[in-house]
Amino acid sequence: MDEVTGIVLSVGQQNAASIQNIGGHPTIEGGIHTEATWETIELRRTITRAQEEVARLPLSPPELKLVNGSLDAAAREAVATKPDRYEVGEHLGAAARVLKEAGALAGAGAALFQALRRATELLGPAGLATVGAIL
Repeated sequence: MDEVTGIVLSVGQQNAASIQNIGGHPTIEGGIHTEATWETIELRRTITRAQEEVARLPLSPPELKLVNGSLDAAAREAVATKPDRYEVGEHLGAAARVLKEAGALAGAGAALFQALRRATELLGPAGLATVGAIL
């Protein structure tokens, strides 16, 4: 097969999950622009809801610091262009573990539990592996 070099692809606007069968070394002018999927956006909102619910809990200062630190780390990873689902899940799992050990998860009310459960669902297998067993 002959190698062709110096090809410039001018796709314009591409609305597809993936572009297949590009060989060689394509040059993409203007950069690659991506947007978050609705699942990523919902994950970010769900983490924010969990943070709001945690703020209402009567946790000790050390517990609150640990939970907030974990939720903040999960939120930071969730805003990445392509978030690492396992990393988000590990941070959410750490927060859930502290809440459970403090007895706050059971008494927190449905809103916090639902937010953590929804985040677990949005993370898929990564959520089940990192958060699901704790909830």
